[in-house]
Amino acid sequence: MSVTLYYSKINISSHILKIYIDKNVKNEIDKKILINVKDNISFTKEIIRKDSSGEEHTEELKYKFHAIEKFDSELDYTIVGKVVKDSTIFVSKYNEKTKQQIKIPTENSEVIDFFYDIKKEIVVFHTSNRFGYADFTNAFQELLNKSMEVEKEKYLFKVKLVREGLSLDKITKQLKEIGKIEKLTIEINPPNPDDELLDSIQKDGEEYLENIKKGNITQRSVLFASDAPEGLNIDASMIKEELSQISQIHSKLTAEEAQKKGYVYVGAINTSGRTFSTDDNVVVRDRIDTKPRNPKEFALMCKKKVSGILRSVF
Repeated sequence: MSVTLYYSKINISSHILKIYIDKNVKNEIDKKILINVKDNISFTKEIIRKDSSGEEHTEELKYKFHAIEKFDSELDYTIVGKVVKDSTIFVSKYNEKTKQQIKIPTENSEVIDFFYDIKKEIVVFHTSNRFGYADFTNAFQELLNKSMEVEKEKYLFKVKLVREGLSLDKITKQLKEIGKIEKLTIEINPPNPDDELLDSIQKDGEEYLENIKKGNITQRSVLFASDAPEGLNIDASMIKEELSQISQIHSKLTAEEAQKKGYVYVGAINTSGRTFSTDDNVVVRDRIDTKPRNPKEFALMCKKKVSGILRSVF
């Protein structure tokens, strides 16, 4: 039985500028992650759902790490485990006496197995019926940040689902196609580089990264808005200049790669409510043909998959 796999990229937000100066900072953070990710790290959130009759229900969702295992030798600095999502769902039951269909609350658990390569900053995972890839990615970010709350310093991570990237020309073209744009958002986060790019940044951060280092900027976000009937003019020099930044973070980082790794977001909405978002790009999927027999076998399979995605996608 084959299993579909997805990938999320882990990005350090709070300490990335320090890593640009001293790559040993990254090694120390990796050690802290390995120690602090443990069973029963959890968080809870509430959402409001409407049932088929339009009645609103408040649903409490609890997410937690469970069955965490850590390995050494060829699997050093890797973690396998589960993210468990507990919730109350409402199932339909027919009451023969009243001849009515009623909703009955039932406790439900969804479980996703994951493999986390700390050094490569990649999480590999599958999904379940009521626990999709976007939900998992958000939950993993919260759980990882929760895990690091034991540290005196504040550590913050952002986790982004790995998607295909678009060139700057394709982004501009699609923005023009939706037309009459009311709002355009452009967000850029400092890249969490591999060793090669980090060496280049340390030698020469180039203009953009040197500026964010000077300003201690860990996210740049620009919003353009227009109440004019024609909407925003994408060809205006101010907008074009801001859009061009996504391909000018560093000469060794393309716009496509920046999107795949979660460093860049572009989103827009037009006067009719039509939207564009780089978060709607095609999700990168993979597959294993046989279900692993145990956590270590799963880890070894995923370790190979991570090496493959780093070569083929990034």
